Amino acid sequence: MPGFETVQKKKILNSQALKLVQHLWELIESSDEIYGDLIKSPLSRPLFIAAEFGIPEIVIELLHSYPDLLWKVDSQNRSLFHIAIVYRQEKIFNLIYEIGAHKDLITSYRDNNNHNILHLAGKLAPSDKLHVVSGAALQMQRELLWFKVIVQSSFWSQISQFSCSLSI
Repeated sequence: MPGFETVQKKKILNSQALKLVQHLWELIESSDEIYGDLIKSPLSRPLFIAAEFGIPEIVIELLHSYPDLLWKVDSQNRSLFHIAIVYRQEKIFNLIYEIGAHKDLITSYRDNNNHNILHLAGKLAPSDKLHVVSGAALQMQRELLWFKVIVQSSFWSQISQFSCSLSI
């Protein structure tokens, strides 16, 4: 089956890429100079690059190795989840459900323009993401679906914050 071979090759390539990332990260961690510069430098944030391009394996590996990266923001004061929303990277955004109660804090972050994740979800997607589907109606449907997911996750965060304040 021709489709099966393509999927199998892609899985092998993804597996090899993940092993490469893990090995490179081990090398970076073993070099204090490179590691410190990499984490501190706002210009070379591998976490944000991986979030922008939708590579969850790299994001997971980085967060696993250095959990404090979850709280890092870029030069515009956006978390990795804000970046995932801006670039419509569903696989990255879905990681928010795995971080537990921290989700409530991260979803309430506001960037330098005072925008939270709902504002960013309400903006038009980048053109490369819009043109994945043809036709304005399908593009609008995709955008509405994306916004609905963000609203629901934000809504449940606000409900849990509200119920916590009631119990205090």
